[in-house]
Amino acid sequence: MATEEGEKMEAVAFSFPLEVRPGATRVGWIGIGVMGGAMAGRLLAAGYAVTAYARTPAKADSLVAAGARLAGSPAAVAAASDVVFTMVGNPGDVRAVVLDAATGALAGLRTGGVLVDCTSSSPSLAREVAAAARAAGCHAVDAPVSGGDVGARDGALAILAGGDEAVVAWLAPLFAHLGRPTYMGPPGSGQSSKIANQIAAAGAVVGLGESLAFADAAGLDERQFLGAVSKGAAGSRVMDLFGERALSRDFASGGAVRYIIKDLGMALEVGDDQEEVNVLPGSALYRQMFSAMVANGDGDLCLQGLITVVERLNGIRNVPVHTPYVFHPQKSSVVSTERMAAPGSIGLLQVQSFAAAKCRPVAVSRRPVFAVRASAASAATKDAVLRPFRENRALKIISGLQNFDRNNVASVVTAADKGGATHVDIACDQDLVKLALELTNLPICVSSVDPSAFQSAVEAGAQMIEIGNYDSFYEEGIEFSSEQILTLTRETRKMFPDITLSVTVPHTLSLPDQTRLAELLEEEGADIIQTEGGKCSSPTKPGVLGLIEKATPTLAAAYSISRAVGIPVMCASGLSSVTAPMAVTAGAAGVGVGSAINKLNDVVAMIAEVRSIAEALGTSSRNVSEDLRTVHH
Repeated sequence: MATEEGEKMEAVAFSFPLEVRPGATRVGWIGIGVMGGAMAGRLLAAGYAVTAYARTPAKADSLVAAGARLAGSPAAVAAASDVVFTMVGNPGDVRAVVLDAATGALAGLRTGGVLVDCTSSSPSLAREVAAAARAAGCHAVDAPVSGGDVGARDGALAILAGGDEAVVAWLAPLFAHLGRPTYMGPPGSGQSSKIANQIAAAGAVVGLGESLAFADAAGLDERQFLGAVSKGAAGSRVMDLFGERALSRDFASGGAVRYIIKDLGMALEVGDDQEEVNVLPGSALYRQMFSAMVANGDGDLCLQGLITVVERLNGIRNVPVHTPYVFHPQKSSVVSTERMAAPGSIGLLQVQSFAAAKCRPVAVSRRPVFAVRASAASAATKDAVLRPFRENRALKIISGLQNFDRNNVASVVTAADKGGATHVDIACDQDLVKLALELTNLPICVSSVDPSAFQSAVEAGAQMIEIGNYDSFYEEGIEFSSEQILTLTRETRKMFPDITLSVTVPHTLSLPDQTRLAELLEEEGADIIQTEGGKCSSPTKPGVLGLIEKATPTLAAAYSISRAVGIPVMCASGLSSVTAPMAVTAGAAGVGVGSAINKLNDVVAMIAEVRSIAEALGTSSRNVSEDLRTVHH
């Protein structure tokens, strides 16, 4: 007990407002990514004792090798620290690692301790954290940083600090090893400053990418051009950091583009009172262009990769012959050298190309597009694919747009086949299609938001294609407008005039806008409209009432849309054996179920769940006991 008291006294002795110094002040660090790892490493090298937490412990190996301690939770880090820094991905991560009542940093921080959040996060969340810290007898500073991985490595970051000015000043010895701090104002001011910083940085990155693409298309020596203008009014820190990387096709150095998409999204958010609307047309365009990187499959690349979007817009692809992109060994991303959108395409948005003197477009050979492979056409015609919808008994089991785990996909397909489903929906991958065809005779649907990605999957035997499964994009802060969905539908129908085409109407649109979009999609040749519910909808009631509450958004959409269009409507998101029959009653011709099946770890349990939904819909006709015995064997 005496030891515990001694540790507590030692912890309090070096908390605010007593002097910060190496060997005495204990530092905690939560989040060991590209930026966080470099920043924590600098404090460790300066002589501060560092206790770290990482969701992936292997990321902390280099810090541990240099002398840091690894803790099992954010609360454990805080219990061993006087100052706790957080550098995580997004506001949801901040809330989890700081405010969780059991494992959050604030739960373990002693009185007088200081929280410093370096994440680019929400100003309102920063104020909430500051209030919670104050109630606990602690202090909180929001201190997002700017300067990229180079600034983090060199200790040259711009630190934008909000909170109690005295606490920010007290942190100066620690900040000195990370960069140059500037006090911006009360809690939340640091985060607001970072969002404004990101607007300026995004514009500079877009300008850099377009200027380099124009210079190249005009026949200029790009490096000579960059060296010349960087000394003039066009020069900037962005140009210094990212210019050479863009020219050398090094798109892996720096932070992933998904983070600036998040930051620009916060700039465009509507305030709680619905009157705090920021009219920022430039920011909206920048966010759309960075979002196009994600839509093109380049979401893990860094900001300088924006030049690839400009190149796709103009149908040019001037890259080294053998190594179009430079990747670091620790990066697992792979980008195809052949995959590019059509000229004038920004992934999801059509815009007019610029014309530059001596423009040197790269010719792209395209294979003939076959609507359906001959063997697939003989096995399941479009009429057969649509028949269950016309009979109001369609049950589609969804494995997920981003699910490329062959074992999991095989389990989901098997469950659909044995459980009595009528269709199965998998990621748009030709190898997965071939795998599914070995396991079932059910029609195979593939999902994507890239029309060109359907080609190989259709040739492999997919009988139905779907523009949808947007959940993975919502997690990145990316939403789809009606215009984008219509553009995707036109492109897809032009490429595949005869195949069954399903299009999902985003739940992020208002119900009247969803209905109007569905009508326009029918005019553009969609065969099926799929609805979705809010991904973040959390029922407030338990049991059956909770299941009904969770399904309400998609049921409402199905009811409204089915009365406005003459094509089948499929109801998806948040459905169960309880609510699936309600969907049909509401006007749906069938239901799509994904998470209720995917969350199960056992194929037998998956089959049982599919069977329960099929029986609720009245589509079941097989002997489930026999099927279960077959799977067990």
